Amino acid sequence: MNSRLYRLKYESLKPGTCAAYERAMRVERLSPDEIEADNWRQTRELVAYAYQHVPFYRNRFDQIGFHPEDLREQSDFHLVPVLTKRDIRDYRFEMVSDEARLSRDFNTITTGGTTGEPLTVFHVKRAPRAALLWRMLAWWQLGPESDWASVYRETRTSWRSRLREGVINWPGRRLMLDAAHLTGDAMRAFLQDFDRLQPPLLHGYVGGVDRLAEFVLSQNLTVHAPRAIWLTSSPFTRIQAHRIEAAFHAPVYDQYGCCEVFYLAAECPTREGLHMFQDRRRIDFLDESGRACSDGEYGAVAITDLDSRLFPIIRYLNGDRGRALARRCSCGRGLPLMDKVQGRISDRVLLPDGGVISGELLTTIFDDTPDAVRQFQVHQAADYSITIRVIPNPDYAGLAVRLEAVRCKLADLTGPVVTVRLESVREIPQERGKLRFVRSDVVGREAQGLAS
Repeated sequence: MNSRLYRLKYESLKPGTCAAYERAMRVERLSPDEIEADNWRQTRELVAYAYQHVPFYRNRFDQIGFHPEDLREQSDFHLVPVLTKRDIRDYRFEMVSDEARLSRDFNTITTGGTTGEPLTVFHVKRAPRAALLWRMLAWWQLGPESDWASVYRETRTSWRSRLREGVINWPGRRLMLDAAHLTGDAMRAFLQDFDRLQPPLLHGYVGGVDRLAEFVLSQNLTVHAPRAIWLTSSPFTRIQAHRIEAAFHAPVYDQYGCCEVFYLAAECPTREGLHMFQDRRRIDFLDESGRACSDGEYGAVAITDLDSRLFPIIRYLNGDRGRALARRCSCGRGLPLMDKVQGRISDRVLLPDGGVISGELLTTIFDDTPDAVRQFQVHQAADYSITIRVIPNPDYAGLAVRLEAVRCKLADLTGPVVTVRLESVREIPQERGKLRFVRSDVVGREAQGLAS
């Protein structure tokens, strides 16, 4: 009954989502060849649409002498130039279709990203993204109306946003632990509410849920066992998964996505790899020449969003590395498998009083002003002090004021005992070709101590 109410309510808010969900459930049972053929058809249609209706793509294709009719075989897809974060940052308004209007058709999403490059993208309002979420929950024997407990950043900053979220989630209930304030008192209060609500799903940042599990085990607590634990925003180790499952007595599932394109892949109950949502996305793994890697070979993740014609995302390099798996999952679903991603590195910041600020949360500190800096890095020294290194955008109006606001925001989270500085630099060194946007010497010191 609750599931029917939820879907009727959601359909009234975003028509077409229920039909998209039913289609998604049918498609996953097709053969891999059938899914791949349909994916290629949609990909070619998207490229052709982008050339006809989107100035950015038309100009870029013309500059290199490419035309959508050149895509005859899937091996020709490398002819389409890759899309980078800088492209989106510099040309996002030119990436809007001539059939769309910004004020009518899009939600604006900002992200710091695990690469430390703030970015603004446009999400098509009427795209049925929730259908992929519902399918993933169904794999874990959950409905979209299920109660959730989340260890995440608090985004409900006003009564309007809290009211809107309540309407969207009803009749499901949401319990939130702010990942910015993982103190002992906050975690204990959250766990008390968690036991009262008994939600079948625990969801959150890897670092935040892991910290909560550490607390449960260290305090020798017995807590409600959910049906599933959904970890997101960064890769996690087997050690973390084991610790979380030991604390909550429930299976941990990996889900892959990014703020630019939600819901890319997820584990089913067999956990033999992540099923790529190739019915609504295209995920390729590219070698250094930009061509597709062989199955089992790691390469740069390139994402094509088949649900976003009005703001096309085609062969987008989000900074991650991954690989396709040649085997088929024993669950029988035809959706292809990928391995866990590599390359996204999130750390956490430890406070002298034992509090924790998760690295995933720190990706959001420039969300309100994504154009103020080109890159940033948060570095915690061994004395707990924090330096925010930024490559500033000199053309940004009111730059000094905005940078100081970010520094103060982080200082409020850490408290008066931790010094927070801001440092403008020309370059932030990278590790193995990727920026590690959070570095904590305190965490590193503790890890070395455990290792010894």
